[in-house]
Amino acid sequence: MEYFLQGHDYQIWSIVEEGDLLVTNEKNQWTDDDRKKISLNCKAESILCCALSKKEFNRVSACKSTMEMWEKLRITYEGTDKVKETRIDSLVTQYERFQMQLGESIT
Repeated sequence: MEYFLQGHDYQIWSIVEEGDLLVTNEKNQWTDDDRKKISLNCKAESILCCALSKKEFNRVSACKSTMEMWEKLRITYEGTDKVKETRIDSLVTQYERFQMQLGESIT
């Protein structure tokens, strides 16, 4: 997804990582630059939502920003850093205890 968003427009990936581009003016006082920022924010959210299944979309539909959506998806599928470390430790332990059973051949 990162490469797809960067290929579409690098600034869109920045929005996902760093948060929406801020517009401080009122809607009736938007400049062309403000409209471009709003448009990029909407594009980032739209592209991310279109890439999701219905189940995943329902999971993130209440999020306020694209960054929040991305973080929720990341934690859902990758887990927090503590969860990752626990998984790695578990797999290393399984690997270290792996041995051939009695009556088992190498093949």
